[in-house]
Amino acid sequence: MHRNLPSLVLSSLLLSACGGGGSSGSDAGPAPLPAPTPATVPYLDSIPVPASTYASGSAELGGWTVLQQARMACGFGQLTQNAQLDTAAKLHAQYQTSVSLATGTSLLTHYETVTTDTYYRGYYPWDRTQAQGYGNQVAEILEATSWPYDPANPPARPSLEQRGASSMRNLLNTVYQLSGAMYKVSDIGFGADLQLPKVGSSAPEEYRFGALNGYQTSTLSISAPNGLATYPCDGSSTVPSYFTPAYESPNPIPAMTSDSQRVGPPIYLKVDSDKILTLNTGSIVGPDKLTVPYTTLTYNNDPAKEVAYNEVFIIPSVALQANSSYQVSLTGSIRLASPPHTTLSNFTRNFTLKTGT
Repeated sequence: MHRNLPSLVLSSLLLSACGGGGSSGSDAGPAPLPAPTPATVPYLDSIPVPASTYASGSAELGGWTVLQQARMACGFGQLTQNAQLDTAAKLHAQYQTSVSLATGTSLLTHYETVTTDTYYRGYYPWDRTQAQGYGNQVAEILEATSWPYDPANPPARPSLEQRGASSMRNLLNTVYQLSGAMYKVSDIGFGADLQLPKVGSSAPEEYRFGALNGYQTSTLSISAPNGLATYPCDGSSTVPSYFTPAYESPNPIPAMTSDSQRVGPPIYLKVDSDKILTLNTGSIVGPDKLTVPYTTLTYNNDPAKEVAYNEVFIIPSVALQANSSYQVSLTGSIRLASPPHTTLSNFTRNFTLKTGT
């Protein structure tokens, strides 16, 4: 589940959420925070985000703000910062950059194998969270970027907070990472690390960002109307205009193996795990009034077998226009997962999403 990063391009490789406690499930999973104080941010201005203890200007703060706001706005439930998960996530980010610089090979991985590394705390994510006293009910989503670095002529770089916000938006612009980010967890911990190569080295700079999603203490239910949450949802803005399947592992569209092959941003539908979600009809209409073709990814046709029966992904077959509004219309049904699978409700959901660049 790890892949080397390209060293000469601005790109991200993403790893899917891994179930904790030795289970084989793909669902990712949330704990308590200081007294919340409202703080508005530009992603969805109407949604106040509770305060965290992340340092001002940090990548962790950027990631926290984007994910918390998206979950609260779209009905997936508010997360609680957990210091134990923060520590485990930070150490793993440092492990990856440390090993990358030491070996000269950019590393993105859920697993720690170099036991002599300063930041090593255990092979699996749940080993590392248990080492911090949290428990083993966790999942992990990761992003990495590797840029060429010339100390004599350093290019302009985004701030760490901007990097963290961008990392989280990249993770939300996927299939399996998005499912992990929006899982019914109640606890969250972020960790990021940026390391520059030694003077005179031709190695790239290394940046790692990760979130450990925990459900050791409790889980959350969908709070959106009719028990159906979507991401993006009405009011979502700066949604990326395209998604590159080859940058995600597992690749949700295995036929697309090149970073030049792009589709539109995945649209995620979810109900609680004791229910079955069925999409009957859907449409995506752009600013030119033309309907955007799409494919669906469900429990029945997911090549990685990670999409659950309470989830559906709609993936536009082509990239969307940048800085544009799209009208999304969906209909379907929600049934009980247990026999006889009684239909609980039929739904119609209409919303507008706005793309960024």
